[in-house]
Amino acid sequence: MPPKQPTEPTRSAAEFMAREAEDLGEVARAALTQFGLPGDSPIELVNHSENLTYRVEEPGGPGYALRLHREHYQSRANIESEFAWVTALREAGIRTPIPVRGTDGHIVQTVSHPRKPISRHCDLQIWEPGELLNTQSMETLVLLGELNARIHEQARQWKRPKGFIRQAWDEDGLLGAQPIWGRFENLPALTPEAIRQLGQARDRARAELIAFGKNEDRFGLIHADLLPQNVLVHEGSPMVIDFDDSGFSWRLYDLATVLNHDVAKDRLEAMQASWLEGYRRVAPMPDAHLAHLPALITARHLISLGWAETRRETLAATEGLDD
Repeated sequence: MPPKQPTEPTRSAAEFMAREAEDLGEVARAALTQFGLPGDSPIELVNHSENLTYRVEEPGGPGYALRLHREHYQSRANIESEFAWVTALREAGIRTPIPVRGTDGHIVQTVSHPRKPISRHCDLQIWEPGELLNTQSMETLVLLGELNARIHEQARQWKRPKGFIRQAWDEDGLLGAQPIWGRFENLPALTPEAIRQLGQARDRARAELIAFGKNEDRFGLIHADLLPQNVLVHEGSPMVIDFDDSGFSWRLYDLATVLNHDVAKDRLEAMQASWLEGYRRVAPMPDAHLAHLPALITARHLISLGWAETRRETLAATEGLDD
């Protein structure tokens, strides 16, 4: 049984978000000087969800996107590895964000609040123009499939630098005792019977994915969140953004992510076919692998419930959840 859906986020969540925005606004301003920008540069909070993203205005230039990372999610080494891959993808011809190094030469800066014991890892990127993809278009799914295949092919061939580290969305990271995004069992809106049924689904999916295996023809470095809202298109050229969740997983997990996200049942087959059409223009995707797609969709669904529990203080997470 799915959780009930209130019409608006809880007041406590809204209060938390407002307080966080106020505190981290000061961290964002402190970060400017560590990237060599004037401390009084105009900034605007443009996205407040998993991370906080600010647009920084630059006289006569495109400006910048300043990202403050969620506390305790990605380590500094993880974020540095993210940008190592993002840069390698761009060098391979896949448009990705361009990072700006701080005054100390590092891409990632750890910045503290001037008066409170609050700090965040921060990065700065060149602001890119563009429009998000049309989520209703099957052409969008074709493009997503093609982009995923290009990313996967680059990852197959890329020699990762020493010290490269990203999370693994494998049977443990998705369906283990302590999943990366948290345990769905802790979600207050779920009844004991719902938890029991979901637990059975988890165990079946976990066993199937273990049997599927991690051979290099099916498992590797992936984006893990390549939804339409993570592709900007400018003058016909797509740019892939938001590699925050990138890590090691089954390549089909990228398709499972799309099919699990706000999809009407009567559109699933068409969306899958469109994504595969784009993917197979670039790289093979054996039909035998597709037999394991339902297990990956189940895994994505369950870990999304865990995400909602561990991030209940954010407005995005509390939509559809009871206290």
